[in-house]
Amino acid sequence: MSQDQAKPARLLEGKRALITGARKGIGRGIALTLAREGAHVGINDIVDDEVTQNTRKLIEAMGVRSSVHEGDVSQLDGIESVVDGFVKTQGGIDILVNNAIFPDQSCPLFDTDEAYWDRMMNLSLKGYFFAAQRAARHMVDAGSGGRIVCLSSVHAYDAWKNWTAYGVAKAGLRRMVKGLAVDLHGTGVTANCIAPGAIANALPDDGSSVNGAPIDMESAGDFMERVPTQRGGLPTDIANAVLYLTSDMGSYVNGETILVDGGLIAAAE
Repeated sequence: MSQDQAKPARLLEGKRALITGARKGIGRGIALTLAREGAHVGINDIVDDEVTQNTRKLIEAMGVRSSVHEGDVSQLDGIESVVDGFVKTQGGIDILVNNAIFPDQSCPLFDTDEAYWDRMMNLSLKGYFFAAQRAARHMVDAGSGGRIVCLSSVHAYDAWKNWTAYGVAKAGLRRMVKGLAVDLHGTGVTANCIAPGAIANALPDDGSSVNGAPIDMESAGDFMERVPTQRGGLPTDIANAVLYLTSDMGSYVNGETILVDGGLIAAAE
């Protein structure tokens, strides 16, 4: 093959990326997108089932290594097991994407008890912090820098009824990455957030593509009328933003949160 016919270099060739909550939805989209750009990918989820294994197979079909790391990243022992297991399997870590979340993210104010509050904070705030800390320690010890990306939300910017606990956790992440950026001064490790809007998380019917069906604009009603882009988001919309931050393209972005919401928050201001 001549130089003119050579394939373009992939943006993350040889990088090692661990994505929490990567079995389906946004996490799956991030995993497949980073793999497409040459990253060896670790899939974390609380279960290892047929869906998890299908994601692994799709990643390996792109010519990169894939590993599954089952574990609860809301608890310190689970975080240590997942991060250290990934490092042992892949030989190091260059990228951590904190994405894990549980399904029932909204809860009415007077139904929010201590157990629900602790569950939300343990996974979406405490878990993200200690996973970032654990991964950053490996990155700093290796001396080659790294990228930490946390999934925040539009709920970190504005308030909607029944979303208070979730919004508090996601707002905390915006402050957390600022602190991580300062604490990791001079190490070559950056920390940033992506704040998604309304994203369609359904699995694709054929199980082989990144995106499932988009949000049904008619059933979304008044909510989608407030989105200037006039469509719901897809896993690829978030994954492409993560790709930017984890590649050399985003190397000078640090301590920031990028909204990927079709203009929802801009329209609300």
